[in-house]
Amino acid sequence: MKLKSILLAGTFALGVLGAAPAWADLADKALGNWSRPSEGWVVQFYKCEDKLCGKVISGEGVDKKTGGPVVGVNMLFDLVKKDDHRWKGKMYDPKGGGIYQGYVTVLDDNTVKMSGCMMGIMCRSETWPRAPEQPASE
Repeated sequence: MKLKSILLAGTFALGVLGAAPAWADLADKALGNWSRPSEGWVVQFYKCEDKLCGKVISGEGVDKKTGGPVVGVNMLFDLVKKDDHRWKGKMYDPKGGGIYQGYVTVLDDNTVKMSGCMMGIMCRSETWPRAPEQPASE
């Protein structure tokens, strides 16, 4: 009987541990491509070690700081996970040229809220939808 209890407990533990990926933080859903509707850009959010980074991967425009194209510009730098739905760190706005302290908040599978403040007083936020999947090029 004792062996049966141990086996049942082990099976339950494996079931719970095996289900852990399904319980992953909502914050991890930040990975992927997001549309910045105000500019018509697509920004790719990706892991850089255990942090979140992001860069512009498509769209038109000029980076205010360099005068070069906006595509390839890093917008998110080493954001750290604050809780189960938010990342906090530095953000760069290529259009305005400013660096902000801010948050990426995952609202659901297809929506993030970008919010940041410069010098703690000039604050703004935008809601970005997940970018549509691009068809594979031939």
